[in-house]
Amino acid sequence: MKSDSVQIYEDVLKQTLKRFPRDFWVNDENMNYKASAEITRYLIEEVLKWNDEKVKSDISCKVFFDHKLKGMLCTLFGDSVFAAIDNAYPGKYNEWELACTPRNFWNIENAKKATIWLFKEKLQWSDEKIKENISRKIFVENGLDTMMHVLFKNNARAAISNAFPDLFR
Repeated sequence: MKSDSVQIYEDVLKQTLKRFPRDFWVNDENMNYKASAEITRYLIEEVLKWNDEKVKSDISCKVFFDHKLKGMLCTLFGDSVFAAIDNAYPGKYNEWELACTPRNFWNIENAKKATIWLFKEKLQWSDEKIKENISRKIFVENGLDTMMHVLFKNNARAAISNAFPDLFR
């Protein structure tokens, strides 16, 4: 059974409603985030029929805007696609896994988290394997090229040293 929020969203998509009701996104904060989570999941799972990899590679502001959710994204999430996705799927994705990493996201601490995640969780490499196979290419192949460019001037060893300070001692 569909929630009232999803039903309203369906009506907006079908254009039986011109837009969401006035103040739909600004009334009750807790209800707004619950409704936006339901609607975001409905968009991804039912309308777009995307799997996790498609979400990671293709989700963007444009997707929300093209599917009549600009007001939700702007009002509740300050145009942060990640915040909207994380509201719908808490903890399922990391900011750096999405093609549209939030503005000003990359700093030394976030780079450390992303690098540890890449080598220890995603690739599941031992320290020895990291040492033997360290390259910028690994970061680029795993979507961390902006991090490499912005913070480490494309120096893979500097990125590794940031995350694993004792690895090269």
